[in-house]
Amino acid sequence: MTKQMLSTRALLACGVVAGPLYLMVTMAQALTRDGFDLRQHRFSWLTVGDLGWIHQSNMVLVGVLTVLFAIGVRQVLRTRRGAVWGPRLLVLFGAAYIIGGLLRADPVVGFPPGTTLEMAHTTWHGAVQNASRGASTLFLIAANLVIAMWFASEGHRSWAWFYGTAFPVVLASLTAVGFVAIGDRSAFALAIVSTPWILVTTLAVHLYQT
Repeated sequence: MTKQMLSTRALLACGVVAGPLYLMVTMAQALTRDGFDLRQHRFSWLTVGDLGWIHQSNMVLVGVLTVLFAIGVRQVLRTRRGAVWGPRLLVLFGAAYIIGGLLRADPVVGFPPGTTLEMAHTTWHGAVQNASRGASTLFLIAANLVIAMWFASEGHRSWAWFYGTAFPVVLASLTAVGFVAIGDRSAFALAIVSTPWILVTTLAVHLYQT
């Protein structure tokens, strides 16, 4: 195995670990931080309070891992449709997480505990942090569609169909299963946080094994 192959595999491995790491750290905080309620609080709000630095560090770390993964994806895709913009969009997806981790969300009434209506107000960094969450989702959806074109050009039709339709299908499936198991709005919150990283991890594992 050449040094370049080892380097590529190391970069792809960054994508394998990024998703599980993000989900484990995020859920550990969501379930243990005083006042945080999955039924009404966004995960980005974990960046506020005395322990907000944990979620901030988590976001920055997985953002960096995703950017490194995107470099590995570029080395694997090389040519054909989607070989350039697929990895670029993954870089933007990772960069959105880095930006979101460098900034703090605005406190909301009740979280952190003791936050009153007078204390809950919109700041520029809170607005940018919130916008980064929506941007990351759009970048990943676009990346999936572009990578689906690459798979199609390579003749891998099943993978092309998967990445062309995966985001809404996985989100809907996780939400449905969650509602059956949990029975409240927490199911949708869990689906929202899990779906992007399931897709990133699936791609990383597939490319790592090829």
